[in-house]
Amino acid sequence: MHEFFTTDSREEGSSRAIRAFGQEAHILVSSEQTGNAFCVLRISASPGNVTAPHLHRTIDETFLIESGEVEANLGGELLQGRPGDVIYFPKGIAHSPKVAGNDRLTVIVLCVPGGFDHFFAACAEEFKKGEPEMSILIKLAGEYGIEFQSDPLR
Repeated sequence: MHEFFTTDSREEGSSRAIRAFGQEAHILVSSEQTGNAFCVLRISASPGNVTAPHLHRTIDETFLIESGEVEANLGGELLQGRPGDVIYFPKGIAHSPKVAGNDRLTVIVLCVPGGFDHFFAACAEEFKKGEPEMSILIKLAGEYGIEFQSDPLR
């Protein structure tokens, strides 16, 4: 039997908003809803926000840019994206997105298979306690097949 679901992608104020790394995420489709096949999040961040270089061992990640601009280092290649663009981050290749320009970036993030929503939520719990220790974030990342290439708090 297949489970069908719908989601209101405009529901920004939902209780499913989670915050970590200076970013806010809204889970649009959870890993549970898809039997861990994929998850979809809407993530937004302020100008200058940088995600530390990292790679996913098992998850392919795709950004669909809704607003703002992003620069991303993908395995040494600099990619740039604007609204309407799509950027694909294949598993196993280090990447580091950065909000470019003066506007807030909002991206729809599709992760295949699912699980990234759980990682981000676990990190958000640590950020609720104050500035988390790097060792805790690295441990959490490892549990979800994510490998930071540098300090995730910089």
